[in-house]
Amino acid sequence: MPKEQILLNAGDPDVEAPQYAINEALLGIIEGGMNTHYPHYSGYPEKFKDAVVDYYKRFTGVEYEPEHVIPAAGSSAALYVALATVLKEGDEVLMFTPYYMGHKSIFDGMGVKMNTVPLLKEKNYHPDPGVIAEYVTPKTKAILLCNPANPTGTVFNEEECKVLGDLAVDHDMVILADEIYLHFVYDDNKFVSIAGLSDEYKERTLGIMSFSKTFSMTGWRLGYDIVPDKYLEKANQIRGMTAPRPATFVFRAGISCLRGDFKYVDERRAEYEKRRNYFVKAVDQLGWPCHMFEGAFYAWFDVRRTGMGSGEFLEKLNESQNVRLSPGSRFGADGFIRVPLVKPVPVLKEVVKRLKDFEASL
Repeated sequence: MPKEQILLNAGDPDVEAPQYAINEALLGIIEGGMNTHYPHYSGYPEKFKDAVVDYYKRFTGVEYEPEHVIPAAGSSAALYVALATVLKEGDEVLMFTPYYMGHKSIFDGMGVKMNTVPLLKEKNYHPDPGVIAEYVTPKTKAILLCNPANPTGTVFNEEECKVLGDLAVDHDMVILADEIYLHFVYDDNKFVSIAGLSDEYKERTLGIMSFSKTFSMTGWRLGYDIVPDKYLEKANQIRGMTAPRPATFVFRAGISCLRGDFKYVDERRAEYEKRRNYFVKAVDQLGWPCHMFEGAFYAWFDVRRTGMGSGEFLEKLNESQNVRLSPGSRFGADGFIRVPLVKPVPVLKEVVKRLKDFEASL
């Protein structure tokens, strides 16, 4: 009898959104009217912007005005608005590898070249600050900082953020700050918002945020950009052409999340940490070095000793064990595997068992 398929190839949380968000959205749908017709720019969208401003001050210490917030139907739309605001074909962006494949796909489509600084395995997937400047050319117009990082979980420290911020100031580059995993940081690591380190950094930093991971709202499609004055007019133009507005009842749900007590988020962080502590150690004990990641919720392990690329490894794993994971080749690192820990520990234990069985068959 075939084994039941286990899918761990997407970072889609295994729980629903907070009940208070669901209740607020349902209330809006039941009330109808402005909640369910073409979205307005006033009313709940304005309250949403106010809630974002208060949220950022509460959790990062960075202060913004409501007009700096540009809502979008999900972080992918928000990401495109931010990138298209400051980059054009032929430009270059400084970023880190392994990288999130969603970033690469947009850059490829825009004709923007990626100058990728390696995150070093021997430094727990942190960069060598002394070499970052070598990746800057006259065509480099922006720095993309995914913090905490997907797929490696790197939580960039203050020193690293200052190196990037100083480079941006010295070379007049924009900072694109993808901070959607900021609540999922473990051990003694501390999230640092680069915009909060100096006014010079803040005035050139575009923030990209989402409700998908923090509040398990992947299907709700709610995200936003935070855009400084210098880029605000262009960003609003791009948003108007390309990024659909969220539904009003989704705005209401988002407001309830940002105004809440964040107990739900704390519980999710604790659960992801529990999964991390089990899975990383278990895979590492199989002889496949697995990174004890600092943030986000992705395990990242090394299968190069098998002599197979990550695509071949996963094809054979799926044929043998009916488990689907993500190949590191999609993230710029062939020979590695990404596993989003979006299943409970009993399922992860079954994954480890199947990995062990697969190893024995090699």
